Amino acid sequence: MPPKKGIQPDWSWIPNITSPDDITPQHRRRAAGLGDLIPCPLGYSFETVPKGGEGNDDEILEVDKLGKEKAPVKKVNGCTRKGCKNNPRCYNHLGAVAILLPEAKAFFINKHAGDIPTEREGPAGLRNLGATCYANAFLQLWYHNVAFRNGVYNCVTSDTTPLYQLAMVFGMLQHSNRQIVDPMGLIEALRLEKGNQQDAAEFSKLFMSVLASEFAKHPDAKIRSFMKDQFEGEMEYVTTCECGYESKTTNTFLELELNLRDKSTLSDCLSALKNPEILEGDNLYNCPACMRKREATREQRPTRYPPVLHMALMRFVFDAKTMSRRKSPASITYPKQIDLGGQSYELRAVITHEGKSAHHGHFICEVYDESADIWLLCNDEEVKNLSDRPVKKPRLALKLDDDVRTSKDAYMLVYKREEAAEVVSQDPPSSVADKIRASNSFLEEEKSEIGVKREQLEDEFGQINGIQRHVLRLLPGTDRIVPREALFKFLDADSFTELHQPFDTSSVTCQHGGIDPEKVDATMLISEDAFDQIQLLNECAQLDICAICIENEVTLRQSQNGLQQQVETFEEANRDGDPEYVIPKAWYNEWKDGNMPPNVLPTHEGFTLLCEHGNRRIVLRNQLKKICMPVTASALVILRSIVGDFEAIGYDQEDCEECSSLTEVDQEVRRARVAESKTDRTIKKSHYNPMPPAFGMDYFALPPDFVAEWDKYMKGDRDRPNLNTGICPHRGLDWDPQMERRPIVDSHGWTLLTEKYGEKEPIILQYGPNTPSANKTHVEKFKPDICQTCCVARRNDFDEIDIPIIRVLAPTSRSNGSTSKTTNGTNGTTTRKVLQNGFNRGIDQNAIVNSRLRKGKGEFSFTGSKATSIKDLKVHIMNKTQGRLTPIQQKLYYQGNELSSEDTIGGISFLLGDHLELEEVVEAIDIDGDDVEADESCIQNGRRRAEGFGGTALFGRIPCPDCTFENDGAAASCEMCMRPLKVDDIL
Repeated sequence: MPPKKGIQPDWSWIPNITSPDDITPQHRRRAAGLGDLIPCPLGYSFETVPKGGEGNDDEILEVDKLGKEKAPVKKVNGCTRKGCKNNPRCYNHLGAVAILLPEAKAFFINKHAGDIPTEREGPAGLRNLGATCYANAFLQLWYHNVAFRNGVYNCVTSDTTPLYQLAMVFGMLQHSNRQIVDPMGLIEALRLEKGNQQDAAEFSKLFMSVLASEFAKHPDAKIRSFMKDQFEGEMEYVTTCECGYESKTTNTFLELELNLRDKSTLSDCLSALKNPEILEGDNLYNCPACMRKREATREQRPTRYPPVLHMALMRFVFDAKTMSRRKSPASITYPKQIDLGGQSYELRAVITHEGKSAHHGHFICEVYDESADIWLLCNDEEVKNLSDRPVKKPRLALKLDDDVRTSKDAYMLVYKREEAAEVVSQDPPSSVADKIRASNSFLEEEKSEIGVKREQLEDEFGQINGIQRHVLRLLPGTDRIVPREALFKFLDADSFTELHQPFDTSSVTCQHGGIDPEKVDATMLISEDAFDQIQLLNECAQLDICAICIENEVTLRQSQNGLQQQVETFEEANRDGDPEYVIPKAWYNEWKDGNMPPNVLPTHEGFTLLCEHGNRRIVLRNQLKKICMPVTASALVILRSIVGDFEAIGYDQEDCEECSSLTEVDQEVRRARVAESKTDRTIKKSHYNPMPPAFGMDYFALPPDFVAEWDKYMKGDRDRPNLNTGICPHRGLDWDPQMERRPIVDSHGWTLLTEKYGEKEPIILQYGPNTPSANKTHVEKFKPDICQTCCVARRNDFDEIDIPIIRVLAPTSRSNGSTSKTTNGTNGTTTRKVLQNGFNRGIDQNAIVNSRLRKGKGEFSFTGSKATSIKDLKVHIMNKTQGRLTPIQQKLYYQGNELSSEDTIGGISFLLGDHLELEEVVEAIDIDGDDVEADESCIQNGRRRAEGFGGTALFGRIPCPDCTFENDGAAASCEMCMRPLKVDDIL
């Protein structure tokens, strides 16, 4: 069992040492705490033969008390990873588990060669590229619709469209030999962000719209109308006035949106869809027959159902209490068959959302395979036959022997009209089929290449693992000291390059090149045989505990032991008799603790009790015990014999007369200064910094430096200061009174000051009744004017600066100047302007309402320099928001100009007192078409952006960020200016 208290240095051998030559290596190890370490019981046995074959001398297996083989992770009594992490004689936690695992060889080969691709034995799955489960669910749904799959194959005319990439996915699912199909081509063609979870229904709507536009371009009229013929239904909207007048309009739909109530049936939801709405109160109907507003009813009636009917369940709802979206837990019961419009429809697919949140979760698809007449569960890469799947989650599984199913997670239901003739599956077009054949051929080549490589790696593993096992078997011992981290890396190496890496000893060595006695907890004691084996493979320095470090410590400890005896002798002598002398107490404390350098006596200038005249210096009575230590005559003799002779001060010796006289003079001067500053104290008490300042009255600004020295003068600590108001050589101000506060006095206080300090050119301020949003100081008028040259020079003169960052909905326009502000009432944007005639005219207090600032705006502050980059600020904001506002979601502005991440504070000419503006790049949430008022920042180019899909090819047209030309949603570059269109550029 390892020592309970860990490594314990042992210096008990020091009394036997008379010279450094007497210190042995064993002494040094004892001093470092390595002398009496008890090794942990080894958790491995080297005798047991492994099952299934003959063992070898190097085989390492773990066994229980009866010698029965166990898994190579054995808990040794008294030995734990945490308790033994600093034990140099514990060999049970050095990564040996990885060496001994039965799966070690498979792990090694898979890491370096990967798994041999296996050919599919059933339906193929789709690779999840990060958070693309929502797309995978619908792709499987559409693929298993044979008529739709055939339509996609027939419509393909070009390999540059998303339709072609969809055909590729369908073709690979149909004929590829791979178990998992990669939909990367389609995802990139649609410019979807692979790492963002999106709404599946929104994806379905937009993608179907893109496909409809592709089908509409085909020269064959039958193919042009395919999407309409398959998925489009008709809805009649009827408004009936109480006078009997009816208004009817007809529109088409691609899916029915059904509201959910707990324990409702699909029939209930369809019936609720037709419930009439009463138009009354403020929502009266403007009847064209009555020519006035009347009460009316409005209802919708599906008049034609498409062959394939998608029914979106409103699973995500807006909660008015929390002002956020939530997932409805309402259950719905739906049948295998349903009658719609006098025709029979059969259930063909169910899209399910797993998870409790409306913003996160996982989409899966349960779909009917028409060709095999089975139901499949499509969960990204995994596709299983539902009839063979254990029913662990009854609410998600389809019970094929029942006529109805119930689910709390169903998200979309797909029903298909029963047809007299079965649709025959077609093969993909030649342009797609050729690529599938090439992919299958490449798969065979890949399997062959990986197979050869795995054979080579198997041999390599045998050599590396054999060496590591052999070294592990030889480790127990105390002959050599090596760094634990380096030994761990050696045992964890999975290549010859890593195995031959030199042992890095820098983490455990001292300045002299030996093992640092203070760092032995990061070392391991190993046997000479193990060390020799390691040296055969790489460089491993033969190090031991540093002799110089140990010798220095021995000398110090011996000195301390002698000092302790000297201190005890002195203090014993100082206890008997009356004090006759005093010595500096600070010196005595340092000497007693062993911190005093040699030859530093009590009369040293850093400790002495003597004044500059060579006499006893003045010590205040309440400081005597703290500064002076009384010493008896006998104790003084002993102290002088130890440290050397020095001049002592008598216990009753008088203070220096010269110092006393000078002190009296200083005190008299101080009293005179205090009396002289009586007027100043009156000003400070009655006329200084009145709060709040009276509206419309004159106040006079004082320089902060003068006020600081003025305070010292009134305390008698300095001569009377000079009053300099700080007006620049150009007779202006180098600071902005509306943005920077200064100490002030009222008119009477200013009169008293100038009577004493002489007439000075004043800085006059007047305060307003309200504080404008752009005015931090409440100052409405001031005189003289601001000197732009000196103001900018002063504000630009800094080494370190606090940079305020204010969150806004949109940046303010660029300032016309850097000082006073005026307001443009048309858009709420605040700009600044300096008036040069007399008083600066104030800003209209009531006109300034900066509507762009958020209520309760977020503010950040960063202390930086001119070299601070905008990237540094964005990372700081991300950390402050705990990752909720990443750099890509931030736009920083200075004076209305957007800053790039490479800009620096000095490079943008940032001035002291200014701030940066932060615009958060957010997107409106619009799941299933719920009415949610869009934030101002989510409106771009006059139209709302859909959640997550703004700027992707799922929109019919995409504006170019440069020339604003509206491009086709699938365009790779702008058709007008040829600028490449990327998601990051558009978002």
